[in-house]
Amino acid sequence: MITRSVIPEQSNLFAPVVDAYGSRLVLVFGNESKNGECPFYRYQCHHCDIGAGEGMGFDGSSNQQRLEFFQDYYADLLVDARHLLIYNSGSTLNHAEMSRETFAAILNLVSGLKNCKLVSLDSREMYITPDNLDRLSHHLGISQRASIILGVESQNDEIRMGKLKKLMTKDAIENAFAIVGAYSEKIGIDFNIVFQPPEVVGDAAIAEAVETLEYGLHLSEKYRVSIDFNFHPYYPSRKSQGMFPKHPRANLTDAFQALMLMKERVEIRQSRAKLFIGWQDEGHDREQNQRAKELERYLEGFDRFNRTQEIIALQECSHF
Repeated sequence: MITRSVIPEQSNLFAPVVDAYGSRLVLVFGNESKNGECPFYRYQCHHCDIGAGEGMGFDGSSNQQRLEFFQDYYADLLVDARHLLIYNSGSTLNHAEMSRETFAAILNLVSGLKNCKLVSLDSREMYITPDNLDRLSHHLGISQRASIILGVESQNDEIRMGKLKKLMTKDAIENAFAIVGAYSEKIGIDFNIVFQPPEVVGDAAIAEAVETLEYGLHLSEKYRVSIDFNFHPYYPSRKSQGMFPKHPRANLTDAFQALMLMKERVEIRQSRAKLFIGWQDEGHDREQNQRAKELERYLEGFDRFNRTQEIIALQECSHF
């Protein structure tokens, strides 16, 4: 029997969208660490409220119930899903946050979805190990592949490790690529980029986003790892507002300029990398009224770009 406590809040029940791979569906599971929090939440990641979890601790039993809930709630959507994303407010590859039993149960579901070609799983870099990737690869269907969502955010150490307090060194990032590279086309990396990070605006923010994409493409080429990019315009969260109260939400005109240049760099390097504008929100944006206005104006363009990868979608919706 599914207990009410394991049913996600509405903000964590994401509606399906379409990306370059087809129907894209996010499944959010509970974190099985102490208090249901990401272990890094209290002393890292100044920009992120997601690590606070759902206000309760989970275990294998409660996450099994959530999996059963998703199978019922998303029954029709799971059949058609081409790209599944698995989150747990932290690292899905950390056994303390997602037990091996929960991990296996989720991937057993994924492997049985005939239309699902890609599953992306969120994780910090230190959990990208041969043992974890072996288990992941073992559970995938023959025609399926996986990608690890890596929250690099910025190629700039001062921004990533200093301002954002994401204590992820470039050596650790490169080591993660080296490990994933051993799995050929079976496993890749989704590279998260925060646009207009704290105390960086205007042309500097545009240049920083392009440089971060170039950094990801370089590692992709060096280690022969397939890569895609998740582009997240900055918004004030509870934590980031406390740390950077005067830093504004991302200027979307600048964001579109950055995306145009990023798309050009992908094409120049003849990469197969896809770009995805991450606009879905778990309710952490502290300026929901402004967010609603932005989505009213730009959502059609966001969705069209995510689906087609055509820059004209952004040009038309923003009246360039």
